[in-house]
Amino acid sequence: MTTGYVLFRLAERTFATPLDEVREIVRLDGVERLPGTRPPLAGVVMLRGAPLPVLDVRGSGQDDAAFERGDVLVMDLADDTVGIAVDQVVAVLPPDELPEAEAAPKSLPPYVVGVRRHRGTPVLLVDLHLLLGATATGWEGALTADTIQA
Repeated sequence: MTTGYVLFRLAERTFATPLDEVREIVRLDGVERLPGTRPPLAGVVMLRGAPLPVLDVRGSGQDDAAFERGDVLVMDLADDTVGIAVDQVVAVLPPDELPEAEAAPKSLPPYVVGVRRHRGTPVLLVDLHLLLGATATGWEGALTADTIQA
């Protein structure tokens, strides 16, 4: 049972992920692009004095101004902490405000693990780990130690 959900936007679509997968939410401020890095690693932000690698799942072709806007979902992965850039965090909801609606159709991408309803509108429930695998190909290799030294 989850403690709640984080609603976030990628382009015009609203998604949700279990709050238990997100350690914290921070503004996408002060991101530093690093020489020699490659997408999906967008750069690092300093979080309480430590560099936080930020992976951008919003797609390519964003200009620098668009890249600077948004929020970061901070999550723990195995023995590391990473941030996932999203366009906007819409809300953090208790579990009863995002009731289960129906199973995700099998034709949707594997990162969509369910469908919920928020104010009568369907919201796709995603697994952030699977979302990274589908939208940020090569993210594990982009996070090598020599790549994110700041």
